[in-house]
This record gives sequence, C-alpha cells and structure tokens, in this order.
Amino acid sequence: MGRLKRFNLDKLIAIADAKYLFETGTWKGDGLAYAAKSPFKKLYSSEIIDTVAEKAVNRFRQDGRIEIIHASSIDALNSHLSQLDGNCVFWLDAHFPGAEEGLKGYNEVEDEGIKLPLQKEMEIIATRKHKYQDVILVDDLRIYEEGSFDSGNLPDNVLPPKVRNTQFAETLFGDSHQIIKSFRDEGYLILIPKSVKQVSGFRKFLFELQNGLFKRII
Repeated sequence: MGRLKRFNLDKLIAIADAKYLFETGTWKGDGLAYAAKSPFKKLYSSEIIDTVAEKAVNRFRQDGRIEIIHASSIDALNSHLSQLDGNCVFWLDAHFPGAEEGLKGYNEVEDEGIKLPLQKEMEIIATRKHKYQDVILVDDLRIYEEGSFDSGNLPDNVLPPKVRNTQFAETLFGDSHQIIKSFRDEGYLILIPKSVKQVSGFRKFLFELQNGLFKRII
C-alpha cells in the first residue's frame, strides 16, 4: 500500500490547474485527509466496504468539500464523473477491497472487476482525455509487474491479475500523457498530461518525478 502523501499535491494542482481530487478506495481516510489540506474545490472518495465508508463519512462530515461515495470504484466513476467540470487528480487505490482492513482475504473476492478494477477505472477516465488534462496516480504497481520495489514484489500468497502488465495504460493514455513508473514503496504509475509541458515549472517538476520523486513522508 502506497501513500498519497508521497505526492506534492499543491504542485500538481498548480501544474495541471486541477480543481478536483477523485480517490478510489478510502480505507482509513488518511490520504483523503492529506489531500484536503490542498486547495481542491471538491474531493470525492469511493469505498465499497460498508463499515469503512461509514467511518469515513463520520470522519469528514465537517468538510463540505468531501463526498464519500459508498459504491464500487467503477460505479462511483460512472455516476460522478460528469460532475467534474475541470481537471482532476485521480488517486487509484481500490484493489483488494477489505484486505488492508483485515475484513477479507486478498484472494477472497473472485470477481476481478471488483478485486482489481484498475483497467476499467482507467478506461472510464480516458473518456475525458480530449477535454480535460487530468493527472492519474496509481498505487501498487507491483500488482501488475515485477521490479525493484522498495517493499519487494507481490507476495507469493496474493494472486496477481490474469493479464499481468500495464500495457492498457499505454494503449489508453500513450497519446495524451507522459507515463512514469516509480519503484518506491509498492510502486506507482504516474500519468501527467503532455499538454501541460508549456506550463512554467513543468520541466523541473518532471525531473523531480523521474529522479527523486515525491514529498518525504512525515
């Protein structure tokens, strides 16, 4: 499990002129709490597990910008994407629902569309790419490939996807986004719109992503 705190969201907002954050997989809500410190107009977080969603609603009820969507990430994206009338930072972390909380086993959910929804999530988000300049941050790259990850490769007792690669990301966004891989933590896939290259500070920001990356975790 990676951390949204790794990313300098204020800088992402400035570079991409992002108004919204959309998170799939709320868990404890710590990533959402971190994101709420940045000047997003609205923050959405989808959570499929009943008890987790309820706790998140209670935790964030004082912040009117935050909406917890009690639904699968696919249903949440389908129902709410039309409300995003500007650029968005997507944090995609909805895999293995309930496993981090100890409520379900990593291999307990058989439906891969629920257990590992990343490809479908990105297919939905890709419908926006010709109108908006969204930033897409994907957690747990090690689910989809082997590599020199800080936290090691996917444990042997966790079943990977039937098709284990990230070619779908290149197919969906290769024409519109710069795609960067990081092997920090459990790995990240970072998609930055190519259209923001002319924005002041972009070159320095891209260098930081590729050569040091992220904020230091406090």
